[in-house]
Amino acid sequence: MTEIWLVDAFADAEFRGNPAGVVLCPDGLPPADRMQEAARAAGLPTLAFLHRRAEDRWRVRWFTPGKELNICGHATVASACYLHEAGGVDDALPLVFETGAGELYTRRVDGGFAIDLPVMRTVPVTPPPGLEAALGVELTACERAEDDILVEVGSVDDVASLKPDFAALAAIDCRGHVVTARGGGADFVSRTFFPALGVDEDQVCVSAHCKLAPYWAERTGRETMSALQLSERGGRLSVTLAGDRVLVAGPAVVRGRLDDLP
Repeated sequence: MTEIWLVDAFADAEFRGNPAGVVLCPDGLPPADRMQEAARAAGLPTLAFLHRRAEDRWRVRWFTPGKELNICGHATVASACYLHEAGGVDDALPLVFETGAGELYTRRVDGGFAIDLPVMRTVPVTPPPGLEAALGVELTACERAEDDILVEVGSVDDVASLKPDFAALAAIDCRGHVVTARGGGADFVSRTFFPALGVDEDQVCVSAHCKLAPYWAERTGRETMSALQLSERGGRLSVTLAGDRVLVAGPAVVRGRLDDLP
């Protein structure tokens, strides 16, 4: 392990989007305990550790300050951005990231970078007891996919002004909460909360958009849509629904080497 490069994913300017650190490991990935120590010391939401296996193929593992992740969409987009900006990869070819959960594919697109992921379709459910009170807003729809609850609310302002009771949200039996509404300078907006995992709010959540894409495609009649995440840092994305896959794309910015930043 040598340098940590800081990248803001789904951002068109520094200090926007979701930050991630990218670490190139030319001699192979270090032991897990060393990667965990590095992630804890860096203090970023996620570090992605990369080892090149072939021209367009990389082994990757992701670590937060507290644990290893099975998958991390924004850190994969950050990794793709760094690799393309640093040179040495073909902009015309997709990059393949080998993970413990299978292969992930990214490619350079107009205006940024895209990651190809499986769709996660939601189904209507009765809102769990206490959910509306914990969010502090009236719900117009409640659905569920995998371990996450997706709710639609009445307006963009309802999403932007949310001040959830995170302790109450964490007590609800699910992994996380996705709150969305139509409009707001995009086809839809959202915010994502994961207090049960120790993350009150995810600044930009790629996996949530694997659920939001089919949800809003059904309601807008469009397969390609623009999206804004209304977190404190904010994020701009586009999603394209293609059968059982979702292409989540957006800009990214390499801020520099972590040790060199003020």
